[in-house]
Amino acid sequence: MATITKIEIDGFKAFPNNFSIDLPDGKNLLIYGENGSGKSSLYYALHVLMQSVFKDDKGAKYFKPGDTNGDEFIPNNEQLININRFDEAKVNTYTPNIRITFDDGKVWRLDNGGLQSENGGDDSEIRMLNKDSAFINHSYISRFHAARNSEEINLWNVFYKDILPFHLPAGTSEFLADLYDNIKREYNGGIDIKNKAFQDQITKFNDLLDKYINRINIRINSIYNDNFKNEGDKDLNIKLIYYSKDHPDNVLKEQYYLFCEKNTNGANMLYPPKIGIEIKEAGLLIYKPQSYFNEAKLTAIALAVRFAAMSTTAITSGSFLALDDMLISLDMSNRAKVVLFLLGISDKYKIYLFTHDKAFYNYVTHIISQKGKSSDWTFKRISYNYTKKQPMILDDSCEYLSKAKYFYDLGDYETSAIYFRKTLEQNIGERLPFELKTRVDGGFLELQTLWDKFIKFYAHNGTPIDREMQKIFSASKLLILNPAAHFQRLANPIYKSELDEIFKLINYICRLSKIEKQLILEQGKTLVFQHPKENYNCSFILDDDLVIIEGEHIVAKIPKCKNIKWEYNGVEYWNFELKKRDLENPLIVATPKLTNFIDNMINKVPLNITQKMFIENCKVDGISLLEFMGNIDLLRISVKI
Repeated sequence: MATITKIEIDGFKAFPNNFSIDLPDGKNLLIYGENGSGKSSLYYALHVLMQSVFKDDKGAKYFKPGDTNGDEFIPNNEQLININRFDEAKVNTYTPNIRITFDDGKVWRLDNGGLQSENGGDDSEIRMLNKDSAFINHSYISRFHAARNSEEINLWNVFYKDILPFHLPAGTSEFLADLYDNIKREYNGGIDIKNKAFQDQITKFNDLLDKYINRINIRINSIYNDNFKNEGDKDLNIKLIYYSKDHPDNVLKEQYYLFCEKNTNGANMLYPPKIGIEIKEAGLLIYKPQSYFNEAKLTAIALAVRFAAMSTTAITSGSFLALDDMLISLDMSNRAKVVLFLLGISDKYKIYLFTHDKAFYNYVTHIISQKGKSSDWTFKRISYNYTKKQPMILDDSCEYLSKAKYFYDLGDYETSAIYFRKTLEQNIGERLPFELKTRVDGGFLELQTLWDKFIKFYAHNGTPIDREMQKIFSASKLLILNPAAHFQRLANPIYKSELDEIFKLINYICRLSKIEKQLILEQGKTLVFQHPKENYNCSFILDDDLVIIEGEHIVAKIPKCKNIKWEYNGVEYWNFELKKRDLENPLIVATPKLTNFIDNMINKVPLNITQKMFIENCKVDGISLLEFMGNIDLLRISVKI
């Protein structure tokens, strides 16, 4: 099976009109949306389509308004049609649907005719993708520790709803949830419970579930203790229990297996399975985990069980984990553990992570960036547009531009202009060297100054900025780009056509390649070195730009030093050989190359100066030269220009 590249929703739950979200190159998805934004409806759209392959009607019930009996209309209680499109769907003038596109070109559609491929796909592909995928939301967590304090925990409902629909035992063609449903269907149909084929199905179900539980038990403790345990806590030994009455470990002889027999009244009874959980902490059995552990630890245990239930081998291409606000009961430190675990398995599974918590969204974005995995992710935010009465998706890879487009679509051109300004500042700043976009005090420059430096920098490096784009900036800078202009709305209204011009400018800048030649320091900058241990300092001015070109070889344009001054123990122009002030020292009027000057200081000033010491303690406008040079070894650059 291939990887999902696009999800489209029309008339389902929160989506009255066509809505789409792209996942270019089948990337992972991190999406933020406030409550009521449509975030969970997007999650359920994916869930409903994927699971519809197992429904008797292939999921058609979710898009059928109801049935007509004579003049009476009987509503379908299972339909999930958007309320604003229900009447149209009712009279068949409109067909709500969900569509999913895969990177192999296959498109699957779910509507009132059920799940079907638009271009020749086989539903076995969807079945297999379900096998190695999982949906986890807060309902799963709630079901996991829903037992009252007086009750024993029974996880059967958790497994039946959230795990078994995705488990296809090896060597079989039937998901465990389907096998259980077939048994119930035959029982409700009045089958003779002594029927051998019926009893064989029950035996098969019990054997397969028992093997699955044992496989989960092998992995669950390492997942919890290695990933979710808090520092200083004792290891937990977690064990799921699925016993027959005659199982040697079943001390209480309590029946966990599915079985069917006559009750004391002689009636046939199908007794559903039970799945228990046994937890030991430092060897001590915890009799009531729901009373002993706090909600955060119970949530971590629930996640460990779910992750242990997932496949570790033969994962279907495009397999994913869809997770909707399943961490809301955890504080940020515990959420961080889960995030790191998810990133650790993102090479095997696509991760679709939905959250309403902006702080959590920002944290995950930061961690993804810190791990160097931003290129593997699509960052989105979904927001409900009350004017258009539908959710809107915002591309968060460029946050300011997304907001500018969002308010532009709302018709709030004044707010849109503010974010266009921020977008320009961001994109211009990304294309300028550090020292060209900062003030002496380390603060960032105003947009007009940035623009002037931007024009000059690209012109000097052989890529002059298009004249039309320069005119657009000049024509709009007072009205659109000057923050003060937004208080002059009545005198100078901001029109849509003017913002359309800014769109052109931003698109042009975004397409510009960054200059490979990196200006490290400008001509005329003063460098000041202060010895960290001795009372010695020196200063000098660069007579040209210091430029680094990083390609197959690092090439540098090395400027000369002039106006060289130095002082030792309060004495200006101290001569270490003569041990006195030396106003005739040739270095006072000399203009050595920067690299020669540094090398000379290291070798001839008897104060144990090293290159590392010089780079760290030499400052430009109060900023260490180390920030400008990074890991570049200035004295050992292979070629100089």
